Amino acid sequence: MKYWLEKAEKMDKLWSGRINSSTNKIADDFTFSLEVDIELYSQDITGNIAYAAGLHKTGIILKDELIKMIDGLLKIKSKIEGKNFSNSDYEDIHSLIEYELKKEIGECAGKIHTGRSRNDQVVLDEKLFLKDAVISIIDSMAELESEIIKSAEKNIDIIFPAYTHMQKAQPVLFSHYLLSFFEKFYRDICKLIQNFEDCDFLPLGSGACTGSGYAIDRKYLSNLLKFKDQGRNSMDEVSSRDYFQDFIYSLSCIMLHLSRFCEDLIIYNTNEFSFIELSDEFCTGSSIMPQKKNPDILELIRGKSAIVIGNLIQFEVLQKSLPSSYNRDLQEDKGIVFKAFKETISSVNIFNEIIKNIKINTSNINKNMKDGFLEATDAADYLVKKGETFRNAHNITGKIVRYCIEKKIGINDLGLEFLKSQSVFFESDFFENMDLEACINAKKTDCGTNKKNVKESIESALCKIKKIKVKITELKSRVPDINKLIKEVQNELD
Repeated sequence: MKYWLEKAEKMDKLWSGRINSSTNKIADDFTFSLEVDIELYSQDITGNIAYAAGLHKTGIILKDELIKMIDGLLKIKSKIEGKNFSNSDYEDIHSLIEYELKKEIGECAGKIHTGRSRNDQVVLDEKLFLKDAVISIIDSMAELESEIIKSAEKNIDIIFPAYTHMQKAQPVLFSHYLLSFFEKFYRDICKLIQNFEDCDFLPLGSGACTGSGYAIDRKYLSNLLKFKDQGRNSMDEVSSRDYFQDFIYSLSCIMLHLSRFCEDLIIYNTNEFSFIELSDEFCTGSSIMPQKKNPDILELIRGKSAIVIGNLIQFEVLQKSLPSSYNRDLQEDKGIVFKAFKETISSVNIFNEIIKNIKINTSNINKNMKDGFLEATDAADYLVKKGETFRNAHNITGKIVRYCIEKKIGINDLGLEFLKSQSVFFESDFFENMDLEACINAKKTDCGTNKKNVKESIESALCKIKKIKVKITELKSRVPDINKLIKEVQNELD
């Protein structure tokens, strides 16, 4: 019996009782995940403290053992943060913490895994990580949204060419253009809030797949760890990763929208457009061409969107055709999520700074507005409002534009006599209706670009951001703080 215990300890595996030989070094290297899941050390320690308190309530862990465990786990946390351990000694973050705890407090550390599997333990860590990650990205997104609103307010009077098919279409307020991205990012924030809600269920008590054989007070653990409820099906809890999948989907939407925004800014920053100028701080030069000022940061964000979208596909394929309950394939989930989160939050944060420092070249925009017949749709609408059918008005205006192109003149250069030869509905007030500001304010629908609507949209956006910031505070209250958790447990022991 003594030999068996010594052999098990020497092998240093959590499952060494069943396997009668050391794993091959190649197998050890292949299954090694600590370099990835070390990211979850804080969540794992928090979960261990709460679970130990739960085992104390069942009578499995004694009061003095719980006190030693909490102290030992805090020492391990400090060691990990100080990088005072060897990564190669352990298979994953769970084994590192359990065996380091044994070194700190002795054999009673072996009680901490009672009624628990790494299957439900890792889901707990992941959900705690996800709740923190969601709050972090919403925080950054709220800052980006605030910058968009500031820019929209500041540039409320700038009229800008809207494009379809990369061809000039109609005049639009630059603020209206900016707010189109506010709406996109706001939907992304709403998705993230839903991600938080969907993962806010305690997995502990699920065991390996069928539940725990011990009377664990799951409601008590939920309260300690700030979960709104407990998961209802043990097999679902240990095998499902849709909370991560949905999170990556939200991140991919953010990156897709950022990519489109970046593409616009890259185009508008070119010499051919010169609508905006990027700050030197967020551009690079060329190693061969001295004149170059390249928008590399925007290009990198655009490139990183491909990585995050690829992460979503990776994650979906990872789960495809997995049989029920836990499978080791799911070890690969964390690296994918961590990568997607890192790329997204870094992209959002640097884009925030780029937006703050963009210069709008109003004079170049105004020059550009003179070409392209941006007022053509309003010319057709003018005829309709005077009594013409829209199809006839469209045809008449198209012919006028073609005439102007041939003569190399603008619509406003035409005389009233010529216009009347094209339609009896043209009158002297036509030209004042072709003023770009008049075209802007002619838009009647409440989703359109007239200044009154845009001002109301800015006010609405400000209200939304205030609510989002309140929501962030509420979500933060639903994430466990390790120090408060320990204090709560200690108060129960006194």
